[in-house]
Amino acid sequence: MKRITLKDIAGRLDVSPATVSRALAGNSLISEATRQRVAETAAELGYQPNLTARALRRKSGSALVLILPEINGFFVPEMIFGINAAARKFGFPVMMFLTDNQFSREKELLEYAVQLGAAGVLLSISEETSDYEHITRFSRDLAPVVLIDKTADAPELPGVTINGAQAARDAVDYLWRCGHRNIAGFFGNPQLTISRRRKSGFCEALGEAGMSRPERCCFEVSQILELPGVFSRFRENMPECTAIFTMSDELLVHTYHELLRKGLRIPEDISIITVSDGFAPYYLFPNITHIHHSGFEAGYHATQKLIGMVTGENRETAGLTLPAKLCELDSVRTLSP
Repeated sequence: MKRITLKDIAGRLDVSPATVSRALAGNSLISEATRQRVAETAAELGYQPNLTARALRRKSGSALVLILPEINGFFVPEMIFGINAAARKFGFPVMMFLTDNQFSREKELLEYAVQLGAAGVLLSISEETSDYEHITRFSRDLAPVVLIDKTADAPELPGVTINGAQAARDAVDYLWRCGHRNIAGFFGNPQLTISRRRKSGFCEALGEAGMSRPERCCFEVSQILELPGVFSRFRENMPECTAIFTMSDELLVHTYHELLRKGLRIPEDISIITVSDGFAPYYLFPNITHIHHSGFEAGYHATQKLIGMVTGENRETAGLTLPAKLCELDSVRTLSP
């Protein structure tokens, strides 16, 4: 027999699960009429409280909820390390959930954060998310939200990240100073703000350098398994390419292996530069020149900011832009003038 949930009651009454949760708890913010309707519907449907969630709620009044789209081997592990370090320093436990890059799951988990009584939420948005109203409503009415890593084009939602456009510009400027005039850029899912910002910076830098059609040098990889096909298209369209910029460690590692698979040497045949949290470049040979974006620092500062908002010690809701600096290693060859 299917267990009746808050979501089932909410669907019957056309209200949010958060409203149902508050009504059943006797919250005075909910009208008496609504509390009565919820109680009657709950009884009619045979609702039984989730005792596990209730126990968690009692323990989590000061807990932070971390909602991520996925966990991979790049950037995210160090980011989680930074989050835990800051949360532990200030005495906050952290509960983590994954959306599997699904918009619907992201909304469900925000509702669940309400049921758990979360003090605040750290959120990295899913690839499917293009409407931020559910996040804005949550942060306005329920608890503070800080976006991290994959942020949004929404000024009312504070985020902690680097200036992605500037990071791409810095990479292109460095390649240009090294004599490269045929530069390709590999970018992730174009639905994500992080991809759009880094692509825009790449194109702007090439345009300012005199490239008439910089967009022809851009190659988008919506899913990493698509990279071999995208790489083949890149080789057909830009056989003269001398340098590649990748916007992330994940794209770097897969592009690196495609280059080796094609028998291309780094940096003798082609140079490569990336935006990185600074670990993957040292696992590869030669070590990869990169614009350093620390996952630990992103996690630590985002958590510190969220805790300041939770405690009222820092009511500043503007986002935070972290520095990113060039780290010159061995993967970029200087070409003769």
